[in-house]
Amino acid sequence: MKKKIRLSQAELQSGSSRVDWAEGLIEQLPEDHDGRNSWLMNYGKKAKAQAIRDNDNKARKDNGFTERDLVWNKKTECLCSAT
Repeated sequence: MKKKIRLSQAELQSGSSRVDWAEGLIEQLPEDHDGRNSWLMNYGKKAKAQAIRDNDNKARKDNGFTERDLVWNKKTECLCSAT
């Protein structure tokens, strides 16, 4: 059985998914909130989310760790490893 998410009339009318709405709400949390940044890094689509990923990679590189090679997966609507 294939699982499907049924969009509400409001989602269909607005053209925004639940992820889009969630990102807008989560962005309102303080910028130093770990849960906010973790969610945005893994699921965010906007420029703020990309900036968090860029900062994370810079910090990893500065601390001698390998940068994360993540790409957006359109099918699952989240980040996944490029390798």
